[in-house]
Amino acid sequence: MTSTRPASPPADPEVDPGGHPRPEERSRGLWSPLHPQVIGALVGASGGTAFVLANRGALPDPWPTVALLAWLVALAGWAWTVLLRPRHLPPIAPARPGAGVVYVVSVAGMLAGFAAGRVLLEAAGHPGLMPAVVVVAVGLHFVPFARAFRAPVFGVLGWTLAAVGFAGLLLGLALGAGAAALAAVLTGLVMLGVMALDAVRPAVEPSA
Repeated sequence: MTSTRPASPPADPEVDPGGHPRPEERSRGLWSPLHPQVIGALVGASGGTAFVLANRGALPDPWPTVALLAWLVALAGWAWTVLLRPRHLPPIAPARPGAGVVYVVSVAGMLAGFAAGRVLLEAAGHPGLMPAVVVVAVGLHFVPFARAFRAPVFGVLGWTLAAVGFAGLLLGLALGAGAAALAAVLTGLVMLGVMALDAVRPAVEPSA
């Protein structure tokens, strides 16, 4: 008569054979370029770089060089935190229903803001303040993404950029176009900084 052993319970993928929790898999963003957080950071870094490089030339000497050096430092920090530093890439919550519509409307609103701002500034005799208007429009278009895509970083980024842009616009009216260019350069640095900070925050499970 043969005895049969009771079937072993299925292995728990969350613990090792000793019953201890398995460490979460760590990865570099460079090896996971299609992860939504990495894609967003790459797009944001491109936009931030464009803000700095396109506007630093409008600053008085020696500030174009200072802006370039600040950008290089910010870019290096971004590259380390987003692409090179081993980390737990967070799970991404599904977008809310209608997120695609929110995206399209937000982008359309941003483009309309560009056009309206250009017309108003030219009518007021201040076309050189356009960089500040661009910053405001870009910032505000990010804000609805925070809820639509369940990504609070968009809210932080959007309101911060809008505040920088409004400050640049007001200072530009009082001091000249250089203030608007400075706001645009600061915007590029802020974008790189916010994304770097988002990459080092602890990963959390997405809420429903």
